[in-house]
Order: sequence, then C-alpha cells, then structure tokens
Amino acid sequence: MFNTKNLIKITRKSQEMATVLRKSIAATKAEKGHFVVYTLDGRRFVFPLTHLKTYIFRELLTMSEEEFGLPSSGPITFPCDASFMNDAANLINQRAALAKERALLQSLITKSCHPSFYLSQERTKQPMLVKVN
Repeated sequence: MFNTKNLIKITRKSQEMATVLRKSIAATKAEKGHFVVYTLDGRRFVFPLTHLKTYIFRELLTMSEEEFGLPSSGPITFPCDASFMNDAANLINQRAALAKERALLQSLITKSCHPSFYLSQERTKQPMLVKVN
C-alpha cells in the first residue's frame, strides 16, 4: 500500500514529467510562416514558406509525392539526405541561379537514380548541360 507521503511524491513527479513533455511537444511545432520537412535520414528542417516557390523545392515535393504519396497526417519526407538538404538551403539563401539548383538536383538523381526528375525534364524539354563556375 502507498502512504500519503509516497502518493504526494509520485503525483509531483508525474506533474513535472507532464510539464516537460508539454514543453518538448510545443517546441516541435514550426513558427508561423514556416513549414517542416524531414529527410530520409530523419533530420528535421524548418523553412520559410517563401522557399516553396523555388524550383528545387517544387521538384523535391514532386519527388516526395511520387515516392511516398501525400501524407494525410504526418510529416513530409523528402527523398534526400541531410547533407543534400543543407546544400539546397544554402543555394536558396544565396539566391543562386536556376542552373545551380538544377545541377544540385541532377546530383541527387544521379546518386539515387530517381525517375521523376527525368519525367520533369521531358515536360520542360530543357537540356541538362550546365556549366557551374
């Protein structure tokens, strides 16, 4: 049997744990005007909504939809690793040319042989020969 002293101690501990859990759950939400994506290796990235207009994000969203489907509830997962996502974010933050974004996507496709990129190339009918300085 539990005595009163032990019950109070257990109640306090459970309340403290609930507070800690609530804080950690609240910390996982994205700020207003941002969206969250995950990579194949489980890394979480938070980007401003303006990034959705960029070529590289539109293509990554298309690839994600083709590979994983549309998540009705749950996170969006991009078909790349964290290092690729860091490179993509750097290109976007530098406002790099479209050719550089395409070259980065081509490196992902070459590495993973993802067919959706080749389909998008057929749609745009643009060659992939790019000279990057």
